[in-house]
Amino acid sequence: MLKSIAPLFLALLALTGCNDITAPQEGEKYTVVTETANTPDVVEIFSLGCGHCRNMETLLPEIKKQAGVEISKVHVTFNQSAQVAAYIYYTAAIQTGGQPDHALMEEMFAYVQDRSDNVTEEQRKEKLTKIFTSRELSSPFDLSEEQQKQVYKKMTDAEKLVANAQIASVPAFLVKGKYLVQSSAHESVEDMAETIRYLSTMDSK
Repeated sequence: MLKSIAPLFLALLALTGCNDITAPQEGEKYTVVTETANTPDVVEIFSLGCGHCRNMETLLPEIKKQAGVEISKVHVTFNQSAQVAAYIYYTAAIQTGGQPDHALMEEMFAYVQDRSDNVTEEQRKEKLTKIFTSRELSSPFDLSEEQQKQVYKKMTDAEKLVANAQIASVPAFLVKGKYLVQSSAHESVEDMAETIRYLSTMDSK
């Protein structure tokens, strides 16, 4: 009898080992939201006007590395100031293959966030123009009609995604178009990366 039970016991142990009890839990580390079709596997929803998003920008390379994923970006359009910032971001995005590099991102964050009362609107316009022209990119003031259509399409798609996911604060991460990561429930970059990695493989489990 013991000989017959032993293989069953070992099989049960193996099954228990495969049950990942430490996996991120729905309702704690993430929530399921209305799916937005045709979105990249992992998207960071952010704003150039958000200080936390600016900090998150420095952590993204490590999150991507540990999660083993690429992370696309979507800029919110909550209000008028966010829409202006989104226009600036997407002006860069459509001219850089959808992923402005870190240096360009930091200059755009700084432009939106580091305002001075001693700078005139004309000087701010010149500063923004220089951010783009120094990289041989068209500035937000000099886009062609076709480029403007591309930017507005990006902003429209962003508005739909944010509405579907009911995103009220940023930065946030959306995985597979339907899993919204709860940033505040994570205590470290490693913790966040693990949740993103786990969710990115959910549909293939």
